[in-house]
Amino acid sequence: MAIKLIAPVNGSITQLFGVDPEFYKRFGFPGHNGIDYAISSGTSVVAAAGGTVAMVAFENGGYGNYVKLSHVDGSKKYHTYYAHLSSASVSAGQKVKAGTVIGLSDNTGASTGPHLHFGLRIDGENPPFKGYVDPMPFFSTGGTDSGGVTDPFPDAVTLPNLPFEVTFETLNVRNGPGVEFSIVGQLTKGTKITGKRLHSKSVWVEFEPGKWCALAFDGTMFLKLE
Repeated sequence: MAIKLIAPVNGSITQLFGVDPEFYKRFGFPGHNGIDYAISSGTSVVAAAGGTVAMVAFENGGYGNYVKLSHVDGSKKYHTYYAHLSSASVSAGQKVKAGTVIGLSDNTGASTGPHLHFGLRIDGENPPFKGYVDPMPFFSTGGTDSGGVTDPFPDAVTLPNLPFEVTFETLNVRNGPGVEFSIVGQLTKGTKITGKRLHSKSVWVEFEPGKWCALAFDGTMFLKLE
C-alpha cells in the first residue's frame, strides 16, 4: 500500500520531476528532485498527507525556509518537503492532518521567483536522486469516466492542462503509455501539445484520448514545459 497525497497548493505546475539535468548537477542530482508550483508569495501551503513535522529549517542556497514532514504507510516511511517558504506555522514534533496549513509560500533560498518546491523522499529508494522520487504517481488517480467506462490506465495522474513543446526532431505517438503500445502517429520538433495526464512516474504524457508520447528517456528530454 502506497501513501496517497493531496496537492499542497492550488497552482500551475511549472517544473516536473527529473527535468533540466544540466542545471541540477550543481546540487548533486541528475535532474529536478521535485515538482514546482507557480504561486504568489503568501499563499497557504498545506500538508500533502497526515504525519509528523520532522524539521522546520533554513537552507541557504537551497531550499530556503522549508518544512519536512514524515509519514508512515505500512512498512514504508515517507518524507514530504515544502521549500522556499516565507514562514512556517508548525513546529518540530507536531502532528498534522492532510490539508493542515504548514506555512506560507515565498522566494527564499535558491529560487528565481515565488513558488513552492514540493518533494517526496522514500528511505532507500532511487539512489541517484538520494531517495527523492516523482510525487505525481502518488496523487489521486483515475477510475471510470462519466459514461461508466473503465479507465485502462487508472494509475495515470490528471494534469492541469499543461502546455508542452516537442524538443526532439521526431517523437512517436502511441496508443498507450509505453513502447509496447502501437505507434499511431508522430510529432515533429516545435509541435505544441496540452498534457492531460501523466503515467509511469511522469515518463509518458497523454495529450488527447488514447494518444501518448514520452516525456524523457535515458536523460534525453523530448518535451519541455511552455
